[in-house]
Amino acid sequence: MKSLPPSFIQEHISLRVKTTYKIGGNARFYCRTTDSSEIITAIGWALDSDVPLSVLGKGSNVLVSDDGWPGLILQLDGEQAEHIIWNDSTVTVDGMTALNRLIKSVIEHGFAGIEELAGIPGTVGGAVVMNAGAFSQCIADTLEEVTCCDSRTGKTYTRTQPELQLGYRTSIFKKNREIVLSATFSFTEKLEKTGLEEKRRIIMEKRKRKQPLDFPNCGSVFKRPPGNFAGTLIEKAGLKGMTYGDAQVSERHGNFIINTGNAKAEDVRRLIVYIQKNVYEEFGVLLEPEVIFIGSFKQPLYFPRNEEQP
Repeated sequence: MKSLPPSFIQEHISLRVKTTYKIGGNARFYCRTTDSSEIITAIGWALDSDVPLSVLGKGSNVLVSDDGWPGLILQLDGEQAEHIIWNDSTVTVDGMTALNRLIKSVIEHGFAGIEELAGIPGTVGGAVVMNAGAFSQCIADTLEEVTCCDSRTGKTYTRTQPELQLGYRTSIFKKNREIVLSATFSFTEKLEKTGLEEKRRIIMEKRKRKQPLDFPNCGSVFKRPPGNFAGTLIEKAGLKGMTYGDAQVSERHGNFIINTGNAKAEDVRRLIVYIQKNVYEEFGVLLEPEVIFIGSFKQPLYFPRNEEQP
């Protein structure tokens, strides 16, 4: 290590309490910030010190290794700040802002186009990286441009929508290690605020009814396979309720693996691999994890011999 970390970076912090799974080891270095200048400073220090960097939003959609992370975890969680600026039908929001806070603001301004994403945990930045979606809407529908910081160089710049390579649960940010600092969205459809709020309420109720929100989880574990649903295939394979340690395939929704007490990351990983293997052998469909893995795992993901590895 070439220099001491900045004063706002902590050392040896448990990631177990930083994720929605309530699973994971320690980060060698950890920084939670709502300040873009601190983000850039932290990235610069990590680069200068040859410290590996990984990013968390609100800690959803990730599984942290039991061994933790050997470098810097940068957690961008602006729960206590608004970070939302409107200009007519366009809104710019910091990447660390909670996605549901943005959705609430959009509804308050009477615009449609993002309300079906209500209830998705995480930040706007995380939603952009994953091109988060639900029902008939996704982030790509209204996203115009993104300001980002390259974690490999520390430089910041702006990418327009065509550059983002947005696809199903993916974007260019999953490949190039750039960090979303802010995003701009544009809306065209105006609807009655009361109708949008009612739609949001119905969606939230549907989530509560169908998803195991009473247990720690990361959200959907697998991406939706073409022409089918991961949860449906998992249920048809008879895997709902299956356990490994304190990790369990939810009996309420097959595409959720829950932490019923003190699950280890390897417990969850083994269930993921077991599901992949069994669903492939029964239906010929290879389920691709949507969850992002942070750190090292003993159990490799399942790849059948006749499939080309990504």
